[in-house]
Amino acid sequence: GRKRYIAAAFPSACGKTNLAMMTPTLPGFKIECVGDDIAWMRFDSEGRLRAINPEFGFFGVAPGTSSATNPVAMRTIFRNTMFTNVAATSDGGVFWEGLEKEIPFCTPAEQCPIMDPKWEDPEGVPIDAILFGGRRPQGVPLVYEAFDWK
Repeated sequence: GRKRYIAAAFPSACGKTNLAMMTPTLPGFKIECVGDDIAWMRFDSEGRLRAINPEFGFFGVAPGTSSATNPVAMRTIFRNTMFTNVAATSDGGVFWEGLEKEIPFCTPAEQCPIMDPKWEDPEGVPIDAILFGGRRPQGVPLVYEAFDWK
Protein backbone atom coordinates (compact mmCIF):
# COMPACT_ATOMS: atom_id res chain seq x y z
CA GLY A 1 0.00 0.00 0.00
CA ARG A 2 0.82 3.59 -0.59
CA LYS A 3 0.68 6.18 2.16
CA ARG A 4 -1.55 9.18 1.43
CA TYR A 5 -1.71 12.42 3.40
CA ILE A 6 -4.82 14.57 3.60
CA ALA A 7 -5.41 18.02 5.07
CA ALA A 8 -8.81 19.06 6.36
CA ALA A 9 -10.40 22.44 7.04
CA PHE A 10 -13.41 22.28 9.38
CA PRO A 11 -14.84 24.78 11.89
CA SER A 12 -14.31 24.23 15.61
CA ALA A 13 -15.92 21.08 17.03
CA CYS A 14 -16.72 19.63 13.59
CA GLY A 15 -14.61 16.47 13.81
CA LYS A 16 -11.01 17.42 12.98
CA THR A 17 -9.62 15.45 15.93
CA ASN A 18 -11.91 12.48 15.26
CA LEU A 19 -10.75 12.45 11.63
CA ALA A 20 -7.07 12.74 12.58
CA MET A 21 -7.34 9.93 15.15
CA MET A 22 -9.66 7.52 13.34
CA THR A 23 -9.37 3.80 13.83
CA PRO A 24 -9.71 2.03 10.47
CA THR A 25 -12.37 -0.65 10.15
CA LEU A 26 -11.09 -2.02 6.83
CA PRO A 27 -8.55 -4.86 7.07
CA GLY A 28 -5.04 -3.86 6.02
CA PHE A 29 -5.60 -0.12 6.41
CA LYS A 30 -3.59 2.00 8.83
CA ILE A 31 -4.13 5.59 9.94
CA GLU A 32 -1.37 7.80 11.31
CA CYS A 33 -1.66 11.36 12.55
CA VAL A 34 0.48 14.39 11.68
CA GLY A 35 -1.81 16.81 13.52
CA ASP A 36 -5.45 17.68 14.12
CA ASP A 37 -5.58 21.44 13.76
CA ILE A 38 -3.16 23.85 12.08
CA ALA A 39 -1.18 22.99 8.96
CA TRP A 40 1.34 25.29 7.33
CA MET A 41 1.45 24.46 3.62
CA ARG A 42 3.80 25.38 0.79
CA PHE A 43 4.84 24.09 -2.59
CA ASP A 44 8.30 22.52 -2.70
CA SER A 45 10.87 23.03 -5.48
CA GLU A 46 9.20 20.28 -7.53
CA GLY A 47 5.74 21.85 -7.24
CA ARG A 48 4.44 19.33 -4.70
CA LEU A 49 2.17 20.69 -1.96
CA ARG A 50 3.65 19.90 1.45
CA ALA A 51 2.42 20.55 4.99
CA ILE A 52 3.90 20.70 8.47
CA ASN A 53 2.24 20.69 11.86
CA PRO A 54 3.56 23.79 13.68
CA GLU A 55 2.01 22.70 16.97
CA PHE A 56 3.57 20.70 19.79
CA GLY A 57 0.39 18.99 20.87
CA PHE A 58 -3.37 18.73 20.72
CA PHE A 59 -5.86 21.27 22.00
CA GLY A 60 -9.33 19.84 21.93
CA VAL A 61 -12.73 19.81 23.56
CA ALA A 62 -13.76 16.97 25.84
CA PRO A 63 -17.58 16.68 25.54
CA GLY A 64 -18.52 13.74 23.34
CA THR A 65 -15.02 12.25 23.58
CA SER A 66 -15.03 8.72 24.98
CA SER A 67 -13.47 5.32 24.37
CA ALA A 68 -16.46 4.55 22.15
CA THR A 69 -16.25 7.72 20.02
CA ASN A 70 -12.46 8.19 19.86
CA PRO A 71 -10.32 5.52 21.56
CA VAL A 72 -7.08 6.99 20.18
CA ALA A 73 -7.85 10.39 21.72
CA MET A 74 -8.64 8.76 25.05
CA ARG A 75 -5.28 6.95 25.02
CA THR A 76 -3.59 10.24 24.06
CA ILE A 77 -5.10 12.28 26.91
CA PHE A 78 -4.68 9.59 29.60
CA ARG A 79 -1.61 11.27 31.13
CA ASN A 80 0.26 14.59 31.06
CA THR A 81 -2.88 16.40 29.94
CA MET A 82 -4.21 19.69 31.20
CA PHE A 83 -8.01 20.04 31.44
CA THR A 84 -10.05 23.08 32.40
CA ASN A 85 -13.56 23.15 33.86
CA VAL A 86 -13.80 19.44 34.71
CA ALA A 87 -14.52 17.62 37.96
CA ALA A 88 -13.07 14.52 39.60
CA THR A 89 -15.66 11.90 40.53
CA SER A 90 -15.67 9.94 43.80
CA ASP A 91 -14.64 6.77 41.95
CA GLY A 92 -11.52 8.41 40.50
CA GLY A 93 -13.01 9.22 37.10
CA VAL A 94 -13.46 12.55 35.38
CA PHE A 95 -16.79 14.24 34.72
CA TRP A 96 -17.11 16.85 31.99
CA GLU A 97 -20.51 16.46 30.35
CA GLY A 98 -22.91 19.28 31.15
CA LEU A 99 -20.40 21.36 33.10
CA GLU A 100 -19.78 23.71 30.21
CA LYS A 101 -20.41 23.67 26.46
CA GLU A 102 -16.78 23.04 25.49
CA ILE A 103 -14.27 21.67 28.00
CA PRO A 104 -10.76 22.38 26.68
CA PHE A 105 -7.80 20.05 27.07
CA CYS A 106 -4.18 20.30 25.99
CA THR A 107 -1.81 17.35 25.64
CA PRO A 108 1.59 16.65 23.98
CA ALA A 109 1.45 15.17 20.47
CA GLU A 110 4.15 12.62 21.24
CA GLN A 111 1.64 10.81 23.49
CA CYS A 112 -0.63 9.99 20.56
CA PRO A 113 -0.15 6.29 19.78
CA ILE A 114 -0.67 6.81 16.04
CA MET A 115 1.63 9.80 15.40
CA ASP A 116 3.18 9.58 11.94
CA PRO A 117 6.98 9.15 12.02
CA LYS A 118 7.26 12.31 9.88
CA TRP A 119 5.09 14.52 12.09
CA GLU A 120 8.09 16.70 12.98
CA ASP A 121 9.82 16.56 9.57
CA PRO A 122 10.79 20.15 8.66
CA GLU A 123 10.23 19.33 4.98
CA GLY A 124 6.63 18.45 5.75
CA VAL A 125 4.55 15.65 4.28
CA PRO A 126 3.19 15.56 0.69
CA ILE A 127 -0.51 16.47 0.59
CA ASP A 128 -2.67 14.27 -1.66
CA ALA A 129 -6.08 15.78 -0.87
CA ILE A 130 -7.75 18.60 1.05
CA LEU A 131 -11.15 18.12 2.67
CA PHE A 132 -13.39 21.08 3.49
CA GLY A 133 -16.22 20.62 5.95
CA GLY A 134 -18.72 22.60 7.94
CA ARG A 135 -22.09 22.74 9.61
CA ARG A 136 -24.01 24.32 6.74
CA PRO A 137 -26.52 21.68 5.57
CA GLN A 138 -28.10 23.74 2.75
CA GLY A 139 -27.06 26.04 -0.05
CA VAL A 140 -23.84 24.41 -1.19
CA PRO A 141 -23.13 21.15 -3.03
CA LEU A 142 -22.16 18.30 -0.74
CA VAL A 143 -19.12 17.42 -2.84
CA TYR A 144 -16.69 19.46 -4.92
CA GLU A 145 -13.73 17.89 -6.71
CA ALA A 146 -10.62 19.58 -8.05
CA PHE A 147 -8.28 17.75 -10.38
CA ASP A 148 -5.14 19.77 -9.58
CA TRP A 149 -3.84 22.42 -7.15
CA LYS A 150 -4.22 25.30 -9.66
